[in-house]
Amino acid sequence: MIVMKQTINKIEHLEKYYSITFNEDDKKYLTYYFKTKVLQVENKKIVYPKLTEIKKKQNELNDNLSELKKEELYWKKTKNNAENYYKNIAVNMVFKKKYWQHKIKKLIDKDYKKDVIDSKLTDQILMDPEYQHLFNTFLIDPDYRHKLKETVNNSIVYKDTNIGEYSKKKQDFKKDTAKSKIEQIAKKVKEIEFNIKVYNKISEIIKKYS
Repeated sequence: MIVMKQTINKIEHLEKYYSITFNEDDKKYLTYYFKTKVLQVENKKIVYPKLTEIKKKQNELNDNLSELKKEELYWKKTKNNAENYYKNIAVNMVFKKKYWQHKIKKLIDKDYKKDVIDSKLTDQILMDPEYQHLFNTFLIDPDYRHKLKETVNNSIVYKDTNIGEYSKKKQDFKKDTAKSKIEQIAKKVKEIEFNIKVYNKISEIIKKYS
């Protein structure tokens, strides 16, 4: 028996060889496939690539897509947490014992209230986890409050800003980083989803003509 071999490296060759016509979407996927790969045929049967190889590639692509989706969820959560950082502090303040100690002390201790105002400290700054040590010390130590007030009012660093600026910049950095990561991942997801469609189509063809 004579073995008729053929290497197909263009969609036009594939359509002519099997007397078929592909729709526009299929043409798009197959054109992409044939940019770097071929089909090998013997006596009208596709012998390369093997269906097992295609299945392996499909599994690899699906695994990559799954990992990217998990990574995307992580960065979306990070972005959401950064965007709502101070809102969450405001919501949680009412459940914190030290918040109420602070509020009561502001009502009954005029000097403490003045120190809070002069130090340019808002409730959100004081309840910010970034400044937990500052708040704990500020609440109980008059000398610390006095030194902090002097620093805030006399230091060049705090001339046009406040103590909470570091935390704000940190959250802005997290938000911007997360946004950039999400955009990068979305691009990769789009590429992988396209490749999955490419290999789904190739798998269909191999199943039909092998």
